[in-house]
Amino acid sequence: MAATLSMTFDDHFVDNWTAARSVFDAYNARVTFCICRLHRLNEDQIRKLHQLQDEGHEIGYHTRSHPLLTTYLETHGLQSWCKQELDRGIAEHHAAGFPARSFASPHHLTTPQTRSETIKRFAVTRGSGPFNQPRPDVSRRIYTEPRSIVHNLGSLDFQRKNHLGWDWTHYMLDQVKQHQGTAVFVGHDIRAKVDGQALYCTLDDLDRFLDAAAVRGIGFSRLSDMNPNFAVEAA
Repeated sequence: MAATLSMTFDDHFVDNWTAARSVFDAYNARVTFCICRLHRLNEDQIRKLHQLQDEGHEIGYHTRSHPLLTTYLETHGLQSWCKQELDRGIAEHHAAGFPARSFASPHHLTTPQTRSETIKRFAVTRGSGPFNQPRPDVSRRIYTEPRSIVHNLGSLDFQRKNHLGWDWTHYMLDQVKQHQGTAVFVGHDIRAKVDGQALYCTLDDLDRFLDAAAVRGIGFSRLSDMNPNFAVEAA
């Protein structure tokens, strides 16, 4: 397996993601946009998601309403979560023309029970969040074989106050290159720099990250590509 990055962007920053297309194109990078609240998007935003999909990006699934998992399960239970946050939203994605082959857990929260449900419905479930401090065992989140459940290695939210910085990012990329596997990185918005705390990177941040990967000979893939032979279980 060649060294690759699976870059994922969460929520519904559709206009700003679309504005970043030229940066992705410059590096032939195809990524996964993990969408929640699809039913609240307007017609133009749906059109832009189709544009991204038509250009080779993946439109992944990020639940219907982005609830906090622990609270939802305590209040409504697993069966309701499956019905409302998985199946109802998946049907909406399908109706809108999006296959929903990958799943990104909101707030990076899963349980054994929710994972047992998502692996029936999606090629890949993205689970735990990126490391919040430098650590030596990054290789366990660099995947060299197909996987149905994966965890984030690093963050693309370079403007977040507690981001671990470029030296750590370069170290992670070096490890991906060394181990010749695939690593998942997670981000959110792509926008101009603003004051205060927010989950985003700038276009310059994105270009710098993509260039750092490219000079190391690291490629790019979509989240569902990490389990290419997946087939949805029959009901």
